[in-house]
Amino acid sequence: MISSRDVAVRLGVSQATVSRAVARGLLHPALITPGGHRRFSAGDVEAFADRAVDEPQGARLITTGQAAKLLGVSQPTLNRAVRKGRLRPTTTTPGGHRRFDSAELSAALYVEEGAG
Repeated sequence: MISSRDVAVRLGVSQATVSRAVARGLLHPALITPGGHRRFSAGDVEAFADRAVDEPQGARLITTGQAAKLLGVSQPTLNRAVRKGRLRPTTTTPGGHRRFDSAELSAALYVEEGAG
């Protein structure tokens, strides 16, 4: 059995991110101790890690700040585009942070500039 702290270390995330993944039903503890501490099976942690890494082969995932800079817009403008469905993140981390494929954004930017 693995503690939430050890899960965080294995996945390279904070303990808060592990807690959010549990709260969202993305990761399930195998056991909850009488003191309320969560314990996870190694297999469940590995399966969660495999599901969380869904970046396509060769993709370079970037943050919303990096994506906004690449597109030449502010971060709030980028977030508005996502909410309105004009732009889709490649993935969302267990902590709720959007990640974008830099190659897809560059291609979309090229197509948009070519159309104008």
